[in-house]
Amino acid sequence: MTLAALYPAHIDTLIHRHTQAMEAAGYSRLVIHSGGALVPFLDDNHYPFKVNPHFKHWLPLLAHPHCAIDYRIGNKPRLIYFQPEDYWHKPPSDPVGYWAEFFDIELVTAVEDVTAALDGDMSRCAFIGEDVSCMPGIAKSQVNPRALVDELHYYRAYKTAYEAECLRRANRISAAGHVAAGDAFMAGGTELDIHHAYLRGAGVLEVELPYTNIVAMNAHSSVLHYHGADRDKMAASDIHSLVIDAGADYAGYASDITRSYAFRDGEYAALLHALDQAQQALVGEVKIGKSFADLHWLAHFKIAEILQRFNFVTMDPEDMVAEGITNVFFPCGLGHFIGLQVHDVGGYQMAPRARASLRDPRAPYLRLARTIEAGQALTIEPGIYFMDMLLGELAHNKHSRKVNWAKIDDFRKYGGVRVEDCLLIHKDRIENQSRDAFTALEKERAVELLHVDAESTALQ
Repeated sequence: MTLAALYPAHIDTLIHRHTQAMEAAGYSRLVIHSGGALVPFLDDNHYPFKVNPHFKHWLPLLAHPHCAIDYRIGNKPRLIYFQPEDYWHKPPSDPVGYWAEFFDIELVTAVEDVTAALDGDMSRCAFIGEDVSCMPGIAKSQVNPRALVDELHYYRAYKTAYEAECLRRANRISAAGHVAAGDAFMAGGTELDIHHAYLRGAGVLEVELPYTNIVAMNAHSSVLHYHGADRDKMAASDIHSLVIDAGADYAGYASDITRSYAFRDGEYAALLHALDQAQQALVGEVKIGKSFADLHWLAHFKIAEILQRFNFVTMDPEDMVAEGITNVFFPCGLGHFIGLQVHDVGGYQMAPRARASLRDPRAPYLRLARTIEAGQALTIEPGIYFMDMLLGELAHNKHSRKVNWAKIDDFRKYGGVRVEDCLLIHKDRIENQSRDAFTALEKERAVELLHVDAESTALQ
């Protein structure tokens, strides 16, 4: 279905969720500000604008600072649309699109006009955003009130059909970028070459990415969020591995895909194949009613099995997990919610009107611990890493004698391996939006090759 067909039900859902959250928190009016255009210290060029996710939840305006949604319970939402008269920069286009008819739109051309448009009764008004200067009369306690925001974050986990389609399209864009990046790596490209290939393949500007690409060759992939970009071309004999974690954005919704590549057959390729199989097995374990935290520990067990099978550690998998050995090789979490933000909110909101639950001290970096339910969108991203810092700590562990240090040293040059997919949970199935996107691209490529072969035959 088209986004235009899906959007009416989406906006109805948002109005219902916001109304019940506002009433529970004691508000009758809510202003959501899109954000301001910020300037670096002693500079006159703005930072790249990042819109308030609460704002883009309502409508797909991503490059529109100083706008605001003014929603009063029982009334049609009002959009204060900032459209400055400007010859230095391209001003926002007129507010048209499939979403426009669902708002009463008020055009303003100056920032102070936004303040004037939002003036009114603020006694039961809440404000969500970073720049509250547009509402100077509102009380501090009414700015990002925790009870209201927590409830909205809880329900963000449940995607509407409109949101699901946006996420689906974001995965398709990202998959095209990944295919191009993989080709660039196998052709001997540098990290910068691979990054540029991703941008070309996805057809995006760097500023349009939902997060900074991680393009890590060889030992660099031991850094979980590596953001370097080597320019120096390596000899083929020095190229070993690539981990690329890169997403895309569609109408404000993010994808988050990671793929790893072996430059040649051998020990790293075998490890990559084993982890890819483990990742797909974990995807197969994603079921409604299961705790994501339990899946996280299942991932640790599967990683322990790989560590034992490849003779990295000579311990039983159960003992490796219990003794924290797997934390050395997999110190992060299995996955997270995804949507309006890459690491989307609400991962520890167990109920709409309850404080977030405490994190398990054994898994401090796990971003999601809720029960899996229909409508959720989340990632599954196990990995195995050879990090000098954590391996140094393991060397002083009581179990260090059970570690095959010679083999570990051989694998330090590979850095690590990670595979990540984006999933959407349906009532009757699990949709792997990332793998589906790659499969669709493969089919398109096959059709294109058939056309080329047919044309070549006809010319002979």
